[in-house]
Amino acid sequence: MATFHSAPEPLVVEHILVVEDDESIRALCVRILQRSGYQVSAVAHGQAALDFLDHVQVDLVLTDLNMPYIDGMALLQRLRERRSQEDVIMLTAYGSIETTRAALKLGAVDFLTKPIAIDELLLAVRRALEVRRIRVEKQRLSEIITLYEISQALTTIRDTEQAVSEILALLSRYFNPAMIDLSLIHPDESSIEILACHGRTTHAISCPVDLAGGEAAIVAAHTTLVGGCPNHPASHQARLILRSGDRIIGVLQLLRQQIQPPFDFDDHTLLAVCASQIAVALDNSRLYKRLIDQSMETIIALAAAIDARDPYTHGHSEQVAHYAVCLAESIGIEPQRIERLRIGALMHDIGKIGIRDHILLKPGPLTPDERAIMETHASIGAEMLANISSLHDILPIIRSHHERIDGYGYPDHLAGDRIPLEARIVAIADAFDTMTSHRAYRPSLPLDVALAELRRGRGTQWDATLVDHFMALIDTRWETLRFVEVRRPQVA
Repeated sequence: MATFHSAPEPLVVEHILVVEDDESIRALCVRILQRSGYQVSAVAHGQAALDFLDHVQVDLVLTDLNMPYIDGMALLQRLRERRSQEDVIMLTAYGSIETTRAALKLGAVDFLTKPIAIDELLLAVRRALEVRRIRVEKQRLSEIITLYEISQALTTIRDTEQAVSEILALLSRYFNPAMIDLSLIHPDESSIEILACHGRTTHAISCPVDLAGGEAAIVAAHTTLVGGCPNHPASHQARLILRSGDRIIGVLQLLRQQIQPPFDFDDHTLLAVCASQIAVALDNSRLYKRLIDQSMETIIALAAAIDARDPYTHGHSEQVAHYAVCLAESIGIEPQRIERLRIGALMHDIGKIGIRDHILLKPGPLTPDERAIMETHASIGAEMLANISSLHDILPIIRSHHERIDGYGYPDHLAGDRIPLEARIVAIADAFDTMTSHRAYRPSLPLDVALAELRRGRGTQWDATLVDHFMALIDTRWETLRFVEVRRPQVA
């Protein structure tokens, strides 16, 4: 049986540039380094070296100090100004402590004096290249860690606003741009809209775009939004087209000031990978928002269907949800919990589907047996939704919104803090809306009577602190808190 072996990885040969105006010394250095297995190029002075390095990337520069046109020290200075990645070893026949110190301060990794000893030259080169390899490996490891952190940070984000905030923070942290522009194609694919314009003021929020024009049309539309960059050289700009699968979804642009280092090859490589992560995160968050919006529309429709069984409760669930969200916001509950609260408040009476009409719609007082049946709607509602995993978080709201602080509520006779906070909020919102709306068995109560009833049940039926916050809301925002007209029976 034939045995197959994988091909060995190709040997990496370091490229060294020799910069020396003395032809004999230049030729000697080239011959020594080539015999040691290095790829070697050579030029006669500093200007020629700069011209060469404009087109070729090398690992190490071996340069004389005293040369025509541009000497070794000026060459080293120019390389550092250009933020070049090449390491530099300086050669001179007139070494001194001052020149050595100046060269090292500018970033030279070593300093050799002429005449050059072959062993000393090779040792210095090997040492410089080994330090460079370690530095490159550390940089690659840092990039891998960066990509991992970016991936971890973005893949779990579902909210577009949060995704944009995380993207700006990550890009600022890893690339230190002076400006970041981020735009996204609108879901209807007829326009592009700005999501972030960090570091400058955007010209517009959105503008039309013809996707048939491809990247050029999208970039032009993006430029219309943020304005051009006439004062920024190309080396200080990084623009990426964001793609999700085969779809272009937006544009990301980073700009650095001219006093900052330009974006190098490694920056562009890392940004290209980041762009794919960013595109997926933004696309997923937008899709998630669309699904949430559709789910909320379904939930609102279901809540309206529940309320419609009783002509007196038209809009009740939406109004309760509005009161509950306003109260939650006033006490500083985090946004994720508020969204769960909103859904729970909209669905709080879903269990009434299981209550027969002769009890649910009875115009007079309920008998003890009828009241016992009516009180089952809280547990029925929780049981109805128990098998829907995405709604597990709101089950305690539905089940416990008729519990009392003193423990005499239903269905579980919970007391105090054992009642979930969201359920305590809905209990107040539900009771207040019921009191201030018409019912078959009574007209709506005046506002002052309803507030007096809340005070009476403060600390026994309802959470005292929450009642205080809710009454403060009523005192300052009553006109905006009620958006559903006081309900009267809907006449067919």
